[in-house]
Amino acid sequence: MPVTGCRSLYLRRGVPLLRVPFVLLLACASLAAQWEDGNRGDVPYVPTPPEVVEAMLKLGSVKQGDILYDLGCGDGRIVITAAKKYGAKGTGIDINPERIKEAEENAKQEGVTGRVRFLEKNLFEADFHDATVVTLYLLPDVNLRLRPRLLSQLKPGARIVSHSFDMGEWKPDKTVEIDHRRLHLWVVTEKAKMEMGEKPAKAGHAASVDGDWNFRMPSPSGEVEAALTLKTEGNRLAGTFVFGENRKLHIQDGTVEDNKLRFTVRRDRAEGGVMVYKMTGTVDGAQIRGETETEMDGQPITQEWSAKRK
Repeated sequence: MPVTGCRSLYLRRGVPLLRVPFVLLLACASLAAQWEDGNRGDVPYVPTPPEVVEAMLKLGSVKQGDILYDLGCGDGRIVITAAKKYGAKGTGIDINPERIKEAEENAKQEGVTGRVRFLEKNLFEADFHDATVVTLYLLPDVNLRLRPRLLSQLKPGARIVSHSFDMGEWKPDKTVEIDHRRLHLWVVTEKAKMEMGEKPAKAGHAASVDGDWNFRMPSPSGEVEAALTLKTEGNRLAGTFVFGENRKLHIQDGTVEDNKLRFTVRRDRAEGGVMVYKMTGTVDGAQIRGETETEMDGQPITQEWSAKRK
């Protein structure tokens, strides 16, 4: 059976580069370029030794009756091992359809199809509220962006195990080292949900919104779509909307407070005058949801809008 794939990018500090195979460096460099180009999901993966998988499951105290979710599951080895060896039920989530096919085939070979499933899905759109254990081997920035979603969905007592990378201010309850790799464990508590759940970064810092987004907003004449580019500088927000035929509108008076956005957009009307749109939004990982307030013929109008990271 193939060894599980990891979604790792950075080499852990303290591991001499001379001990890292050259092919691993090439894979990591390729992965870094893809994420910098727009957080693509079709990233390559690097094999993870079975003993590390075993150590992750042991650290998470996986047992019969547990419901395990592996976010970025690769070929499904973590989920399959949890089901076959520990009697847990498992779900693997990955955006790459080839990895999902591979995981499903591996599950058949290991005889655990009745206890596992694999979903082709964006992690930031996934529902894992019933998980008792979540395993991760993602990137540092992705861990931080997932942190509020994990704490929002998971119940107190749920365990999170991450291969190599931490969660910023949220310090792990336990860290172990195996074969020059660090594994971190967090146990979800009400205190953590209150202190860390709504803040993907330190209090007062801007949410991670820089980059390109697909904007959508319903209107009486049909759905409005635009390419939205956002850029932060401290707590100030700037950006542009580009609509069909390259029509461009600029964000004005923009601010970011934690994961809350607020800005204004002005548009010249064909019949004269200016339409002013006061917009607010809440960042949730790779999605933004918000409201737009404006006036038409003296009547206030409120519309919902959304954006997904490209």
